[in-house]
Amino acid sequence: MKTERLFSILVLLLNIDKISAEELAKKFEVSKRTIYRDLESLSMSGLPITSIHGRNGGVGLMPSYKMDKHLFTDVEKQKLIDALNIHSNMLQEDNQILIEKLENLQGIADKFENFSYYSPTLHRKEIEEEIKDKIKAIRKAITHKKKLKIKYTSMSGENTNRIVSPSNLQLKDGSWFMEAYCDKRQDKRLFKLTRIREYKELEEECIKTIESETVSTKSYEEVELIFSKNQLGKLYDFFLEDEIKINHNDISVTFTYDNNQNLLPFLLMFSSSVDVVKPEALKISYYRELNKIYKKINDDNQLSYIP
Repeated sequence: MKTERLFSILVLLLNIDKISAEELAKKFEVSKRTIYRDLESLSMSGLPITSIHGRNGGVGLMPSYKMDKHLFTDVEKQKLIDALNIHSNMLQEDNQILIEKLENLQGIADKFENFSYYSPTLHRKEIEEEIKDKIKAIRKAITHKKKLKIKYTSMSGENTNRIVSPSNLQLKDGSWFMEAYCDKRQDKRLFKLTRIREYKELEEECIKTIESETVSTKSYEEVELIFSKNQLGKLYDFFLEDEIKINHNDISVTFTYDNNQNLLPFLLMFSSSVDVVKPEALKISYYRELNKIYKKINDDNQLSYIP
């Protein structure tokens, strides 16, 4: 804590002409005596600290020692502050001291207050809080190069126990994933954090894997969908302007998609407001899924609840 305070005092002195010991004591919530000891430590390390006596006196640095404030532009400094705020929000790490140091370098008059950041994923707040705990545990295991024992639930609902060597965390498609070498599969795998139901760090060291070029097995094909016109706002969440064509009675969307990925959950988000034109295989799969839903409602005698 003392080292951080010393560095913070140095940053302040580099960016102002003078400050009183009383102001420093109040800012860092320590006694004036502690501040005098800190200033003495900085002076003994070779910093040219000068004292200004009198009613409006204080301490400062010799002008010739001042740091060039233009080492970073104001925009660059703000980008760093924004990135630290995002990092704090996503990973629950306290970057406040570092943010304050950058703000001091930036100067109070140069602060920007036009950036807000709330949620990194599509999940509910309660799920995000649970994910952040998992992220902290996984990052700790990666740092210590330790294996994790996890209980994992696949998309189909199968529960398996795995021993993994985590190497990376990825945020993609609105969800967090852990990249790890899986002892069971003898290969690298991606594990969705929401599906990791239990986890425990082991004493066993991670397996060191040789990085190799991964051969892409993606196979793209053209998909054409027809949506109801009242879905336009939602469509801009997923498609580019050039992929959307607004017709008189409906909206057609044409895009390319990896057919190894399951597009059905996405289509079901739109319920009766979407039709599949092509490819034929996707069309068959989608209407087969709709028939299953209809059959379940009918078999469970739920149709009477539909007005």
